[in-house]
Amino acid sequence: MANKGYFIITDISGYTEFLTESELEHAHQALQNLFDAQLQYIKFPLKISGFRGDAIFIYTPEACFVNPQSFVEMLEKLYIVFADALRQMQFNTTCPCRACKNLKSLDLKMCIHYGEYMIQKLGDREELLGADVIVPHRMLKNQVIEKTGIHSYALFSEAAANALNLQQLCDPLASYKESYEHIGEVNMFVHNLKSAWEREEARKKIVVDENDAWIKIEVDIPFPPSVVWGVITTPELEGPLLGLNYVKRIDELGGRTQLEAKFHCAHASGDFFNTIVDWKPFEYYTTTQQFASGLEYYRTIRLSYDGAITKFMMLVSKPEQQTPEGFREFLESAARAGYERLPSAIQELVESGKIVVH
Repeated sequence: MANKGYFIITDISGYTEFLTESELEHAHQALQNLFDAQLQYIKFPLKISGFRGDAIFIYTPEACFVNPQSFVEMLEKLYIVFADALRQMQFNTTCPCRACKNLKSLDLKMCIHYGEYMIQKLGDREELLGADVIVPHRMLKNQVIEKTGIHSYALFSEAAANALNLQQLCDPLASYKESYEHIGEVNMFVHNLKSAWEREEARKKIVVDENDAWIKIEVDIPFPPSVVWGVITTPELEGPLLGLNYVKRIDELGGRTQLEAKFHCAHASGDFFNTIVDWKPFEYYTTTQQFASGLEYYRTIRLSYDGAITKFMMLVSKPEQQTPEGFREFLESAARAGYERLPSAIQELVESGKIVVH
């Protein structure tokens, strides 16, 4: 039976020139370090299908993501991991060889397509079959750098962009098209990955310390963090868990959930207003939360993973204002009742086929 999903190829730009113009031993070690950095990050729901020289071919079923933003942010984080590894190698070396001097010429690009595929088993290996599987390989042959000036990019086919509603998640996008033999003209969109790196560099870390938390709630969830993150950052899924009448975004930023995004959460006991002040996908996010009475505090949602269990943690700072009698107990009780339903809620989504975890 045919499946639908996303096909991703990550490719190290400047690979050939780096190898031919550098001492082989040092060049090989540097490239191995960059591959290893990617491989350590590529985990569920991203699956490695194979290697193509200087590239890694990855795929993921579309049902692994309940929120398209999570897919885009997973790719951005893969770039950040690569860029950080490259920077660390440049920073930590004092070697004068050509390989170490030429590290600055390396970068990472990605090509992403959406379509149908089938899995063919060959012994203990799996191969993807389908015309759509070929498309991202063809997309590697392009003139994006020459025509747009963007060196670190994710190149999305129109099919992938439409499936992800990419125009709402990445702004600006550069339009691009290319014709390929046997495929024809492919319309594409270029997302500058360097912008994700710059956002990460500029991000100010704001996290409620668990040792100082006024309220601390922990829940063990037997699903990967990408799945948990998708649920807790999708208002129509998280809202019912917490007994909210509705969750409405009220800022004018548009597009993806991001720093300074604001949400109005309506609860039978009163309204809450949240503003995101720190956002690190799949690890944690922090908001300032203001109760209708004007009471304000920080709230951090944090995820950690041991390979089998995701530990969910909600941490609330003590408000500077005097709190009404019973407010702390009310807030903790309501949040605990909601978040302790996360494991069963995710299990229901899995059993209904809305989320794929294998």
